[in-house]
Amino acid sequence: MRKTGIMLGTGAAVLLLGAAMLILGGRKPFQNLSAADMVSATVRLTPPDRTVQIVELKELADYLEDVVIYREDNSFREYSGQGVVFNVTMSDGTQTEVMAYNPFLVLDGVGYRTKYEPCEALSQYANSLLEREDTVLVMEEPPALAVVSDMTSHQALQGSYSWQRIDQNGTSEGIQACGGHPLEYQKDLQPALETTDSAAVLRFMEEPDEILSVRRWSDAHWGEPSAEGEEVAVNGYEIALKPGGYIYEVQAGWDTDSGYGGTASYFFYINLTE
Repeated sequence: MRKTGIMLGTGAAVLLLGAAMLILGGRKPFQNLSAADMVSATVRLTPPDRTVQIVELKELADYLEDVVIYREDNSFREYSGQGVVFNVTMSDGTQTEVMAYNPFLVLDGVGYRTKYEPCEALSQYANSLLEREDTVLVMEEPPALAVVSDMTSHQALQGSYSWQRIDQNGTSEGIQACGGHPLEYQKDLQPALETTDSAAVLRFMEEPDEILSVRRWSDAHWGEPSAEGEEVAVNGYEIALKPGGYIYEVQAGWDTDSGYGGTASYFFYINLTE
């Protein structure tokens, strides 16, 4: 009996040692993450194919801070089930994609084995957002646009849009919103993005199917909506900037194949110093 007891004790010790090694081998990729490190975030749940804008960034930061990853493992592509994908825009302008897909956590397309409990909590948190009264479905209206230049992210203002959406009862509803000309808005509503970089990147919360046009006006014409603007070339989602202060307008379009979409305009003020 004493021998059996010693063997059981040794086995328990081996299990404890193995567990300790597993914990020591893991890492927290978002350790010390705070709400101040993020500008905006959304989560896409599939199913039910819904994208939610996350308002309380601190809550998201708390869940992300707890997740633990171990060895790289991309076999998640062979699994089926619900995936929840968080798209986070950081305060330095970078974007990070995090997919909770137990027993995996996928960071920017790279899969890792993950600690079960924090990953499951992250997934449940995403699903709980659909049940909240203050939940904002991103595609209920045109998605937000952030402009990134010189490692700084700047929120664009929403202009006019024509939008189609499907309500909770499955009924299609059309929305029209008329905004003023970019040069008609007060300066204090458009704080300048100060940059020394000659380019800026357009970061939509959900990428459009097409960027229809980009135009700009010198800030010397502020208050003169009849002033003629100039076309700006777009390379993917990058636009070239012109030295000095300019107000930019972006028009983009989303297909309505998924039951929502339309066209929307955005504007922002950039001052490029050489």
